[in-house]
Amino acid sequence: MTNSLSANPANVLVTGASQGIGRAICKEFARRGHAVLGVSRTKPELHDPNQSNLFASLTWASLDLANTDEIGGFASSQAVSSIRTVVLSAVDYGLNGRHSVSTTLPEEWRRVISTNCIGHCILVSQLLPTLLHNAPGVVINISSDVAVLPAPGRAAYAASKAGLHAMVRAVAEEHLGDQLQIYQLIPTFQLLTAGIRRRRPAGHDFSSYGDPAIIARVVTRLADREGPSIPAGAYMVQPDGTIEEYGERAAFPR
Repeated sequence: MTNSLSANPANVLVTGASQGIGRAICKEFARRGHAVLGVSRTKPELHDPNQSNLFASLTWASLDLANTDEIGGFASSQAVSSIRTVVLSAVDYGLNGRHSVSTTLPEEWRRVISTNCIGHCILVSQLLPTLLHNAPGVVINISSDVAVLPAPGRAAYAASKAGLHAMVRAVAEEHLGDQLQIYQLIPTFQLLTAGIRRRRPAGHDFSSYGDPAIIARVVTRLADREGPSIPAGAYMVQPDGTIEEYGERAAFPR
């Protein structure tokens, strides 16, 4: 990715572009011919001499989702004026290893929730006018099983993902009938990323883990509206790349 905001106007914005799922999503969109703007705290290492044409369509910008002022400046910049699709895939898992709520330090709560939840919420809220202006717009949140079924030992991460999941649902409810499609993807399997490798002990068996490219292909199919129309909503992603609707709507009167 080039560190330049003067490249061709991007129509896709991906957070967490430096590694893992975000990096895979950037590459898949570029392979499909999209002009992609990836943002992250650290610059991705995506150079591939055998795919130079692919990476020519990728632009990178530094963005710290824990920095509110930085988000505001970015969201009002010319770099995002042509964005029609926003993919939320940046993530901070917190400290290595699972630990109880009582041993989760204040700094971890602040860092994880600021990055995973608050930063994404502010970014989406400030980009909504652009998405509606460039309609049809698409927002795709890479959610998590812990957003709907929190696991012990991961309280900060679960709280952050649940908060973002709820906010994205609220956006969908507010924009029913608008030319804005909102999706939440919940992987049903563990993805093998560099971050996961770092957090697992030596000799860990990764044979059951999936390639982030599986999620990337689902994301790009939704954004490009391939095949039968898929209604906006939350979907579980299976290891073979198929998706199943996640029935999370509660039967409460409004």
